[in-house]
Amino acid sequence: MNFQKYIILFCIILLSGFHCSSQINESNYIQDTKIYSDDINKLFLQIDNTNFIKNNEYTSTVIEGYTLLGFNIAPKFIYYPSSRIKISFGGNFLTYNGRENKLEACLLLSFQYKISPKFDFILGNIYGTVNHRLIDPLFDSERFLNQNIENGLQFLWNSDRIFMDLWLDWEQQIFRNDPFHEKFNVGLSSEFLIINKENRYKLSMPFQNLVRHEGGQIDSYAKPIVTIFNNATGLSFTKFYKNKFIHKFKISSFIVNYQDLSPLTERMYIDGTSSYSNLELINSNYNLTLGYWYGNQHIAPIGNPIYETYSRTNIFVEEPIRQLIIGKLNYQKDVFNGINLGLRFDTYYDLLSSNLDYSWTVMVVFNHRFFLKDINLK
Repeated sequence: MNFQKYIILFCIILLSGFHCSSQINESNYIQDTKIYSDDINKLFLQIDNTNFIKNNEYTSTVIEGYTLLGFNIAPKFIYYPSSRIKISFGGNFLTYNGRENKLEACLLLSFQYKISPKFDFILGNIYGTVNHRLIDPLFDSERFLNQNIENGLQFLWNSDRIFMDLWLDWEQQIFRNDPFHEKFNVGLSSEFLIINKENRYKLSMPFQNLVRHEGGQIDSYAKPIVTIFNNATGLSFTKFYKNKFIHKFKISSFIVNYQDLSPLTERMYIDGTSSYSNLELINSNYNLTLGYWYGNQHIAPIGNPIYETYSRTNIFVEEPIRQLIIGKLNYQKDVFNGINLGLRFDTYYDLLSSNLDYSWTVMVVFNHRFFLKDINLK
């Protein structure tokens, strides 16, 4: 099937579903960081569960195709001893169908302190993945499925005009003579509201930074220390509509930078500047995204590898310039209280190689909190 037929099929799917009623946006998977007065001195059991299948039909030389099929579940006890403190303790369990004997399990412990009504400090298990609100070339949204646990520390600022998320995610700890690097990510994701005409339109400026570091002072691993810096600066304009076909029209554009800050670099490129633009049509059913990516020597270790200009799996394969036409169609529906069904279809057409890559995702997300008892420590 050629590219033009895919576009026709894409439009038919979009138009056929415009009269349904649901909600689509990755913001539905963003966790609520607020502490509510009604929750003080209460103990809850919260269960977060994602069942997923994601099929990546990639045929380009840069990235190989693969399929993810499995589930992730995180039961947690959550206690609010005061209006400023939230404590949670539990575990996270990830497994893939067909590899049930390879269960990935870890403990979760989080302490959140509300320094002020707009400023929060989190230590331990932090609000990660899609909560950072980073663009896909910097931070792969697939990590919500297969690497959704982040531990370290985090500072959050939420006000009417400013969103700011500063965090440290410590992926891998080392001790002396360990045969591997320590690994961590430091990020700053922010968005500044410039103009806001309520229910009409708004203009904002996102500013995103991410540092990936591998290596430490007591590191005895033979491979060189790696430090990669990525940055994205852009503008985002949203127009609001009151009709059943389009609720929001959003256009955004970013300049994306990459720099290799390693003491001894082994990568093909040490820096690069790219551009990333999107147009979104959003209603209560769907989010249709049409985008363009111009990649010039782009490397982002935890970004979506389809945007990179070299292959992570095929040695000596590189495409210094990449130009992609991007089409994404998302559907999402709350099928029951706390249960959300999501469907996603993504396409990436390479203008230089005339190659079409695509992926489709089906997932069911369950998030629910069960009240257990009142506990007053005073």
